[in-house]
Amino acid sequence: MNKLFFATALVCLLAFAAFAQKPADFSGKWNLDLTKSELGQQASMIKSQTLTITQSGTSFKVSTATERNAPPADAAGGGGRPGGMGGGGGEQSYTLDGKEVSTERQGQNGTVTTKTTASQTGNKIVISSIFPGPSGDIKSTTTYELSGDGKSLTVTRESPRGSSKSVYTKG
Repeated sequence: MNKLFFATALVCLLAFAAFAQKPADFSGKWNLDLTKSELGQQASMIKSQTLTITQSGTSFKVSTATERNAPPADAAGGGGRPGGMGGGGGEQSYTLDGKEVSTERQGQNGTVTTKTTASQTGNKIVISSIFPGPSGDIKSTTTYELSGDGKSLTVTRESPRGSSKSVYTKG
């Protein structure tokens, strides 16, 4: 009887452990909560921001749409330009297998190669990028962390320029 109980308990424990280790799915539309985010001076420039995440297996795509506030009327150059969608937009694609991927882009001074690695552990995705700068390589890290209930997404970014924290709610 004890052996049967022990075997049943072991099977349940292993099943629970396997379930607990299943990677979270970040897919969905996420709306920036400016009141919970720590964006520094950037916060005043953002009217709204939406992330659309598509995740399937090890494929992770993030599309960003940002609506900007109009600059103050007394800004340099006079009357200011109207706000609108733009800046901070675009789409990035990653493979969450932890392997380094090199991407080449045309920059002002020629071709720039960025090396990126991305991996997922449970409810956290970490993306590390290294690209050449004027004084050597520049490293940045972006971490996506999904809350336990799946209703909140926190994105932290760290680079030599500083750090920021963006908090999104599922839309």
